[in-house]
Order: sequence, then structure tokens, then C-alpha cells
Amino acid sequence: MIARRLRAPALVLALAGLAAAAAAQAQPPTAELRAQARAATDRRDWPAALQRYEQLLQRHGDDVDLLIEAARVQGFADRNAQAAALYRRALALAPARRGDIVPSLAWQSLWGGAPAEAATLFEELARPAPAAGRADALDGLGQARQALGDQAGALAAFRQAHALAPGATRLHRRLAMSLLWNGQEAAAIRELQALAAAAPADRDLGWALANARNFDGRHREALRDFARWSAPVQAGERADLARAWRWAGYPDRAWPLLADPTDAESAWLRDWRVQRERAPYGYATIERSEDRDALQADAQVVGAGWHPAPGATVDLQLRRLRLDDPAGQPRATQWQGSLGWRIGEPDSLWGSFWPTLALRVSDFPGWRPVTPLARLRWLPADRWRVDAEAARELVEAPRAVAQRVSVDVVSAGAEHRPDSAWLLAGAAAVLRFDDGSTRARASGRIERRVLARPRVVVGAEGSAFERIDGGGAIDRGYWNPQRYGEARAYVALTHEWRPFDLQLRLGAGRSLEVDAAGNRSHGSPHLWELGLGWDLTPGLRLRLAAGGSGQGLGLNAGAGGGAGYWRRYLSLGADVWF
Repeated sequence: MIARRLRAPALVLALAGLAAAAAAQAQPPTAELRAQARAATDRRDWPAALQRYEQLLQRHGDDVDLLIEAARVQGFADRNAQAAALYRRALALAPARRGDIVPSLAWQSLWGGAPAEAATLFEELARPAPAAGRADALDGLGQARQALGDQAGALAAFRQAHALAPGATRLHRRLAMSLLWNGQEAAAIRELQALAAAAPADRDLGWALANARNFDGRHREALRDFARWSAPVQAGERADLARAWRWAGYPDRAWPLLADPTDAESAWLRDWRVQRERAPYGYATIERSEDRDALQADAQVVGAGWHPAPGATVDLQLRRLRLDDPAGQPRATQWQGSLGWRIGEPDSLWGSFWPTLALRVSDFPGWRPVTPLARLRWLPADRWRVDAEAARELVEAPRAVAQRVSVDVVSAGAEHRPDSAWLLAGAAAVLRFDDGSTRARASGRIERRVLARPRVVVGAEGSAFERIDGGGAIDRGYWNPQRYGEARAYVALTHEWRPFDLQLRLGAGRSLEVDAAGNRSHGSPHLWELGLGWDLTPGLRLRLAAGGSGQGLGLNAGAGGGAGYWRRYLSLGADVWF
């Protein structure tokens, strides 16, 4: 019995040994297996080649030449992360061969989703290399920095690469597109035009040039260029064309181009922007403001809208208003309806128009005024915008409400962008109050972008008005000096880091007021404004707006100097899309 028990394990071991020997005999020798792997590589039969290299590495995992050969085939098969892992193993086993291994490791790390490692390796390669090798390394460094979100660093690398190899069209293109992503649209267009002049039939260059013009604010020109090269539009280019249509004011035409997004950016553009501009929507806002004159205004707004036709919007709104100051505490319920629509085409002689008509009914105790509005937005040409408006408005202050004050306003203004960095704007208006007091008002603004990402602009703005007819003898609860003017310098920041976006504006100003008796007073209409948005889902967005103006930036009532006026406000809101 004991002998049989001892013989059983021995038999099992013997059978296992025989099985292992049979398996070993079934596998081809190393040389034959390597020949099979190389033959499969020559046939571009990547699954067969990779299977055989895996078997070879199981036998000879410390063979550096084999690791490099297998890594190269992984790269051919677009398995870049696996290729980089094999190059790392080879480098660890043979650090003396760093010069042979690091170039391939850098590129495979970049393509395999490890841009930080790639950037470090390309920086190493760019230092001692001769001009040609250094240009390639700088090219890789620029691409790695782009993947890391360092657009400025990428541009610096591409500039150096192009300077080392000015005849390399590939590097010239990268420089041009990097200029575009850094907000230097005019420079990008110049470089792309130089490339296109040498290859006028190059579709990729023509498309890139159209895309650059779109980012430069030349949407009509971009759409014409896209039309020239869009037969057919390739999958990866649809987002470019969709963006052009959206920026030109035609989200309905952008939508079909994004039906099958090819990348995350295209999907985001579709779900978080274009879809919202087409979908029925609702919104709610809570607002509060207060000023030096002890006027406190609270409002709650709810509304909804839909798009009955492409380019058209119907909006219905309910607003509850409460005013409070020493002169009274009136309440109001306000209903408003508006209809906006679109006329024209981007390539038509007169451009595109967006007219809007609105009607508001305000229900104050004992008074129910009806206030209409007509507004027109016109885009006659690229980089030009014209706005005009005629409206009747109410002065929302308790004494003005008690006196049933209204004002009719007719205004017009224009904006022009000589290029993507500059903005020039001006407007004029006539305001006639119900008691006959009439004002003429003018305003202007000049703005210069100094940084593209985040977007930072500096600017100067001014406005002035003068009472040109009637009024002023009786105080009816609204501010009515003889003349007033102010000027302000400001800096503004706009930044998006999804799912958040931020707008911040800070300004310092001076003002001059002349009352009906000719008395002069000076003020400091400094301001701060903050806007914050939070996109929780494609169908839900939260927003906050806050600000202050006047003495002490509206932060306190004790700031001295000038007229001493201040105002501050806070608004919380939510938008939904269905």
C-alpha cells in the first residue's frame, strides 16, 4: 500500500515531464519562430507577428535587440503604449544604448498617451543633436507640449524647429497651426498663405487656411473657402465647418455636421453648445441690487422658450419685482413675450439680420404700463456688427413708479474688429422721458487683446449725455443732471476650464456731473464684475453674476470723494435645455 502511494506522485511528475517535452518539441526553434514573426511583419499581418514576438519574449525577455524589434512592430501596429513599454525594458537592460532607444521611446510615449514623459525625452534629445535631428526633437517637443495644454511652450518649440529646417513643409504647417491655437490668427494666416502659394492645389492647406480665417473672425470668408474644399467634407473636418456655421449665427446648420463626432472636442461642441442653441429651454434667476440712495431691488425671473423654425426664437418670461427705499415699497408682476428670427445668408450682399420684437406688461398697484421693444442685430460683413433698438422703459425706483415715469429710447451702435486682437465700438442714443425731458447720449470703447489663453484684454471706454430739452425743474424720482460724463480704463479676463467658465472685469474711472444750476461734482465710477458658469450636464447650467461700481467699487458706502455714489448687485440663476 505504501509503495503504491509513493509511486503515484512519481508517475504524475513523469507524465508532466513528458507533456512539457512534447510541448517543447511542438514549438518551433527560436530562429524559425523569429523568421515567422518577420515574415508576418513583412505581410503587415500584425496579429500573427505580435503573437510570435510575444512567444519569443517569453523565451528571451532579456534580449535587448529582440525587445527593440518587437517594440518597433508594436508601433507599426499602432500599439504605441505597448511599444513604449518594451522600449523602457530595453533601456533598463542596456542604459549604454540610450542614444539608440530614446528617440523611438519619445515618439511612442507621445503617441501612446504619455506626453509628460515624451516632453522630458524630447528636451533631452533637442540639446546635443545636430540641426536635422534637433528639428525633429523640437517638433516632438512641440506636439508633447500641445498635448499637455502648454500652447505657448509648443509655439516656442515649433518656432525653433522651423528656424532649423525652414524648407520642411511639415514643420512650417505645425508652426502656422500653433500660431492659430495661441490666438495669433493674423500670423497663422500669413504662414498658411505662404504655404498655399507654393501648393495651391493642396486641399489640406486650403482647409487649414479657411479654419484660420474662421478663428480670425472672418466667418463669411471662411464659409466660402470651406465650400471650395468641401467635396466631400471628411469626418475629421466636420467640426471645423460646424464651428464656422455656429459662429456665423447658424447653429441649425452646424448640427447635422456633428451627428457622428470623431473626437471628444466635436462631441463637446455638439452636446454642450450647438444642441443647447437648438433645443427648447427654461431658466430661473434670483437678483438683488442696492445702492447709496438706500434703494434695494429684488427680482425673481422664470422663463422658457423654443425655436419654431431655424433661426427663430419665442421667449416667454415672468418677473416678480420688489423695490424698497425711504420713498416706498412698490411691488410688480411683469409678463414679457418676445419673438426673434433670422433673415439673410452669410454670403448675401447685405449679410444677415436678427430682428426681435418684445412686449412687456408691468402690473404695479394702480398702474399697468405696456412697454414695447424692437431690436435689430445686423452682421453686414466679417468683423462688423450693427445694433439698433427702439423701446419704452420704466424707471424702477419707488418715487418714479409713483410718478409713473417712463422713457422712450432710440439707439444705434456698431462694433468693428480690424483684426482678432482689436475691438472698436461706438453708440448713440436719444432718451425722451414722459415729462418731455430729453437726453442725447454717446458712448465709445476701444479694446486690445493681450493674451489669448486665458483671454485677457485691456481697454478704455467712455460715455456722456446731456439734457437737451425740458425737465429738471421738478424732481420726479429719477436722476436728471444737466450733463454727465465718465471715462474708465479696464482689464478683463475670460477663461474656460470645463465644466466651469469665468469672466472677470476690473475698471478705474473718473466722472464729471453738472446739475441744472451749473454745480460741478466729480466721482470715481470704478467697477468690478464677476461671472461664473458651471455646466453640470448638457441640459443644466448654473450661473452667478456679481459686481459693484462707484466709490469703493461698490463694496461699501463709506468711500469718499466725488459724488460718492455706489451700487452693487448679485444674481444667481439656472438654465435647462430639454
